Order: sequence, then C-alpha cells, then structure tokens
Amino acid sequence: MTTPVINPSTVVEPTFTATFTIKINSIYTATIGDRTGVVKQVDWTISGEESGQKFDLPQITNLGDPAVEGFVPLANLTEATVIAWIEATETRLSGIKAHIQFVIDKEVAKSALTLTSMPWAPIVETPTTTPTP
Repeated sequence: MTTPVINPSTVVEPTFTATFTIKINSIYTATIGDRTGVVKQVDWTISGEESGQKFDLPQITNLGDPAVEGFVPLANLTEATVIAWIEATETRLSGIKAHIQFVIDKEVAKSALTLTSMPWAPIVETPTTTPTP
C-alpha cells in the first residue's frame, strides 16, 4: 500500500471566526552547555472567544535547544517572545484552534436555543407542607 504524498502548497488552512489569545502559565528551564536558564518547556493556555462564548484549552510545548545566535537570556524574556516561539514551533496549533472553534460553534448555536421540558417527561411536584417542629 502506498501513502499519498501531500503537496504542502495544496493544503488549505482552516478559516477561524473566533478570536484566539495565548497566555503563558509557566516555563521550565535547563542548563545547556554553558547557558543557564534555557527555556525547554512552556505551559500555556489558548483561549478562543466568539459571540459571548469562550473556551480555554491548556497546552504544553517542549522546545528544542536554541541556536547560539538566537539565544535570549532568561532575564530578557517577555511573554510576547515566548508566545512567538509557540506560534513558530507548535505544529499542533492549527488543530488546537480547530478544536476550540468546533466547541465554540456548538456553544454559540446552543445559546440561540431555549431549553424546553419534554411533553412526555413526568412532572416532578415539590412538597408544599412545612416540616413539623
């Protein structure tokens, strides 16, 4: 059995209508050679929001060793820098966003509906007597 070859230029990225934000929750560092404070793992949460509906999904990304010329000392890191690393290296990001969009789409559709009692469901009566002291 042969596996079809997918030409990257023909892959269509999904279109998202939600607004996505990434928040860094924590970072884990290691010493690599003579460099200390090298970020190796990032715990982060991506949030999607649309039409008053919001869904958060925590994630973990492991990072490779940085090139010597691109190394940013720990004291100089900003949240924006780490978010840029995630956006540049996280291969699952499009799939994660697609999952969040799916959940939000369901919640947006559900919010337009009204929960209604089923006509065949039994009516649960609440007792009207007060307990005797």
